Parts: sequence; C-alpha cells; structure tokens
Amino acid sequence: MQKPNASQKEANVRQDNLDERLNGTKILILETAGNIIQGCRKRYAMSLSSISNQVNHALSKITWDKEQINQYKKSKNVVSVKKALRPKGDPTKPLPVILGVNTRRTYFQTATLFFKRAEEITDEGLLANLLDEEIIMSTFEEYYSASAPGTVNKLLAAVGKVHLGCTKLGWTKDENPITPELRAWTKTFRDDSDVRSPRFGYKTEDSQKVVSFLKNQKSGYALPSELALYCGLREDEIAGLRGESIDGKNRILHIIGKGGRYRPVPIEQELLDQLNHSKQFLFTPSSSWRAGFRRTVREATKTLGIEISGVHRLRANFAQNKYLEFRSQGMDDREARLKISELLGHARIDVTYKYVPMGFDQVMDSFTVIEE
Repeated sequence: MQKPNASQKEANVRQDNLDERLNGTKILILETAGNIIQGCRKRYAMSLSSISNQVNHALSKITWDKEQINQYKKSKNVVSVKKALRPKGDPTKPLPVILGVNTRRTYFQTATLFFKRAEEITDEGLLANLLDEEIIMSTFEEYYSASAPGTVNKLLAAVGKVHLGCTKLGWTKDENPITPELRAWTKTFRDDSDVRSPRFGYKTEDSQKVVSFLKNQKSGYALPSELALYCGLREDEIAGLRGESIDGKNRILHIIGKGGRYRPVPIEQELLDQLNHSKQFLFTPSSSWRAGFRRTVREATKTLGIEISGVHRLRANFAQNKYLEFRSQGMDDREARLKISELLGHARIDVTYKYVPMGFDQVMDSFTVIEE
C-alpha cells in the first residue's frame, strides 16, 4: 500500500476541515430548527390550553397564601389585610388580590363556567380575547339573564379577578371590561316577580319599534332582527344561516342549533322573500358580525328611549307571542310550552320559563300578538 504524498495529505486535511464545517452547520441548523419547533410548541400549547387551565393560571397569579399574608401584615404593621389593601379601607372596593382558598375556589368555578360558555358562543379559545365587553354581555344575556342578584355580583367579581390576573401575566393590556355601565346594564335583568320584567323580553310594542326603526334606517341588521323576532333564531344561528338551509317550497328554515340539534323553523312568505337562497352564508358567521348586531340593537333602543336592550330579547318575544297564539288555539299551558320548546330548539320544557314566565297566561289581555 502506497503512503499518501504531500499533496494527498493536504487534500485530506481540506476534506476533513470541510466535513467538520458541514457537520457544524448541520448541528446549527438542527439546533435552530429545534428551537423554532420548541417555540411553536409552546405557543401552540398556550393557544390550545383549556379555559379552566387559563383561568386557574390567571387566578393563581393574584392569590396570596398564608405566608404572603403574614409577610404583608408584618411589613405594613397592620391587623386587617383586607382593610389595608382596599383603597382608603372602603369595603365596597374590590381587593387587588385573592385571600383565602375558599374564595379562590368560588372564583375559579364561577369564572371557568362563564368563560367556557363564552368560548361556546364565540369559538374563541384564548381567555384574554374573551375578556371583551361585547362577549361578556352576550354570554350574560344568553345564560345569566335570569340569575339572582347575588349570583350576578359573584360573576362580575370573578370575571374582574380573572382580568386582573391576565393583566399581571401580560396576557392583556385592555382595561377591565367590568365597567360601571356594564354593572348597571346587568341590573336591568332583575325582576320582582313582574312578568313584564326586562329579562323576559321587550314589551310587545317595543320589539316592533326596534325592528321598524332598523328597517327605516336601512340597517344591514334589520333582516337579522326580524329573523330573531319572527322565527326565534339565536344570534349565532342567524349569523351562520346558509342559503342551502332555506326551504322555500315548504317555507321552512332547516336549523342546526345548540348541541347539534336539528329543528325545522317555519317562516312567513314575506320574510322568506327577503332571503337570498343563492348565498353560502346570508350574513357573516363571525364574532365581529355578532358584536355589531348587538351594538346596533342597543343603539336603536337607546335612540328610541327603550331602557332595556338585547338581541336575545327579540327571541324571547317570539316565544311569548307563540305562547299566546297556541293558547288561543285551545292548547293548555304545558302543550303550549312543549311546542315553544320545539321551536326554540330546547331539550327541556323548563327552559321556556326563562322566556315565558309563570303566570304569563293570567295577563294575556295586557299583550297583543305580533302580526307576522
């Protein structure tokens, strides 16, 4: 075997150096790719983190344990941490932290359920994005309009604490969505056993005024408001209404509602004629469109001097007017409610009491059926 000469040795050295540089480059590329993938995984995991985990993380950021409480007492030389933390000791002001395991547990349970419902309405999985006043109002209107005052206050406190935790974590820079205006708005749902209470819908004449106002304004939300009032569709069902769901021959809307439940919804010819069967979506299946719908209805009621507002109340008026119609046809209370439950897409008859309160039939003469 011949020994390599000088030129061959030099070539071998160059090759070895080249191989080393190539290996180093490969390692650098792999490390960089690994870092990118790891970063993506972290962001992906954060974006897909469950609502309960996000709420838990946010509340943990502002929860003090016994050691932190004792340290604060010593450093500030105070006896009552609550009094010291509240601005000027005012007991009506919210605490900037959570003190106590039981309080934190209550906030966690309340906020988790609320934001899971908000996620269901909006298809938005990031907690920070759900801390939006419009989304909070929509979720409240859908699920909490019949809640007792104590439940509402606990809910608002829990949402406020979640926002504080998200702010501490740097998840959001927005102001607290629980504003004085929102608090005042939630109070309009409360009732004292008055079947004309706002939580059950508009007064019959007011619901008609809202729809007529939007039509006169040539608003793009006029037709959606009619679908809520005359067909009883939910906000998201209107937003996602497809042209292929319109059965013009039988004057039926084929609706897939909550829980994937199908229901056929009758529609009057005059309203049917306004629907564009050729479009994939008649409106826009997005949270921004729904927020615009709610905002437009709220502005209309304000202009009209109507103290209460809400898209969902139009659906409640649909239920009330159908109840009167069915009762006038000879149905008893349970039969009418069963029929309404089918039209609204509810799995349980007891849900109808959120729309048509107990004793509604006793004041039937005070209401007039809306002509469709």
